Amino acid sequence: MPKMATPIQRLAHLSYKIFGSQSNDIVTKDKLYPLIQSMNEIKAGDLNFDPNEVVTRDEALKMRGDMAPVTVMNVHQNRHFTMAVFIVKTGGSLPLHDHPNMFGLLKVISGSVKITSYTKVDPQPLPKDVQFPGAHSPYILTVKRNQDVILADSDHCCFLSPSEGNFHEIKPLTDVAAFLDILAPPYNSMDRECSYYKELPLHSPDHEDICWLTEISHPRSYWCDVLNYKGPLLNPIDYSSEDSS
Repeated sequence: MPKMATPIQRLAHLSYKIFGSQSNDIVTKDKLYPLIQSMNEIKAGDLNFDPNEVVTRDEALKMRGDMAPVTVMNVHQNRHFTMAVFIVKTGGSLPLHDHPNMFGLLKVISGSVKITSYTKVDPQPLPKDVQFPGAHSPYILTVKRNQDVILADSDHCCFLSPSEGNFHEIKPLTDVAAFLDILAPPYNSMDRECSYYKELPLHSPDHEDICWLTEISHPRSYWCDVLNYKGPLLNPIDYSSEDSS
């Protein structure tokens, strides 16, 4: 890695050093500490991202009825991890979805968001009077609802692991909210596809934070358009270097 690397280049280098050199089975939050610290320092300017560019562009798209609720700016991708910026507009959201066997770090770089997350727990039976229409029962997961988190660009990043907070929904609290997202390993079509869920309007009589999710099809209200990344070059990076400075 070049000695004069930019913050986003150092972040990519650390991501590869952690996720590219060892199995995710032995990655712990302690081992992720340098990456989390580097992520906490990232600002919109480090990616040459200006939220006003999205606002100006969307004004024209809205007049044509073609404005996406979410815009994605792909920053970097390899077989070990992906980096992308998601820009969520008023009325839009990243609907409740999962990250199967994946780590995730989320750093708000503009505006603020509300994150609702769930952690999978041992199955518990549904209340006896619950019935579903149709011949087949839907796929149901027992989860613990975590405390909602509100993050602004001045806050540290949010962290999820394969076992903690792995189901989440992200809504903007400002007209435009943007966050940098690192996922490791990336989604694929073999064993890490993204699935969508909704919370059933039920609660455990014994544990208030226990509830159930059912899998749903891709929400029609969720779709993305693309914004070109204009930040520092990340490919190729000298990943062979052991220097993490």
